[in-house]
Amino acid sequence: MSAVAKSSQDRSPAQGRGPYRHLVYGLALESDFPFVSIGEVPDEGMETSIRLTLAPPEYFRRKAARPAANPDDWIQHGVLEDGSVHMKIRGIFEAIVAADGRSVACMRPDEADQGSFEANLLNFVLSAALTLQGEEPLHATVLALEEGVVALLGPSGAGKSTLAAFLIGHGARLITDDMLRLTFIEGRGYAHYGPNRLKLLDEPAQRLLPGSIAAGYFNSLSGKLMVQPEDPLGSRRTPLPLTALFWLGDEPPADSSAVGEVRVTRLRGMELMRILTSSAMNIRDYSPSRLARQLRFAERVARALPVHALVYPRDYGLLGRVAEEIRKIVRAL
Repeated sequence: MSAVAKSSQDRSPAQGRGPYRHLVYGLALESDFPFVSIGEVPDEGMETSIRLTLAPPEYFRRKAARPAANPDDWIQHGVLEDGSVHMKIRGIFEAIVAADGRSVACMRPDEADQGSFEANLLNFVLSAALTLQGEEPLHATVLALEEGVVALLGPSGAGKSTLAAFLIGHGARLITDDMLRLTFIEGRGYAHYGPNRLKLLDEPAQRLLPGSIAAGYFNSLSGKLMVQPEDPLGSRRTPLPLTALFWLGDEPPADSSAVGEVRVTRLRGMELMRILTSSAMNIRDYSPSRLARQLRFAERVARALPVHALVYPRDYGLLGRVAEEIRKIVRAL
């Protein structure tokens, strides 16, 4: 870990009595405890979307008595008899999300640092709650460029955060990292703001956003820095219209003549549907009703937004060309 990055243990919230209210992903959260990574407060009278309460270990032992389907999985996930969802990452958090997705009982283990607890609660638990409410959050990093707002899709390790860090270093604004809540107004897709933090390995953080490291902290689960880019606009309330989505492909060019090439291809048909369904945040719900909803959501995204596959060798020296390809496509839309 970089010596200048803070330990997230130092970011523990001040003691006090709730309820606390925060605005993130366009949702009004009400909780027994304050979040230190999100500061916005919902508008007065805004209905609470999700209520988070603290529960003791005995509660989870009683409610989730059955062993996990795969106890060796890094995240334990199971559907209980009443339709609620039990989630646990050892040493980070444990939570039970009500069947309607409107309330969450959670616990922070004694050994969990505040930053890792919050980061994973806001990603995995909120995405599960939104899925139960009928939404389909995507695994994506979203940035506002001068030309428009773009979302970077792709599996973990595809390079989303590194490319995002490069774009931020060249004037882009971070909208959300890891989880995208996408809603639609009159057929147009809108991206909601997440916490202002970007998850990066130490090398790209030092190379691409060195000035943001001091305001960041270490995520003990991912082994990455959670850096905080400068945000000159401050407020992160109003969702922004998306212009395009880019899937960061993990397949290198097939022929030797394409070495060093940056390729962008518009996705359509079944390949587009596959990419969008595989980009879901919640990948552990395999029910037929969920799959049908995912396909309807993917169709809606495809009608509202262009989606491109972006393939390039993982080379810092090519990031400028990759950024220009993105900007060129967005300018043409």
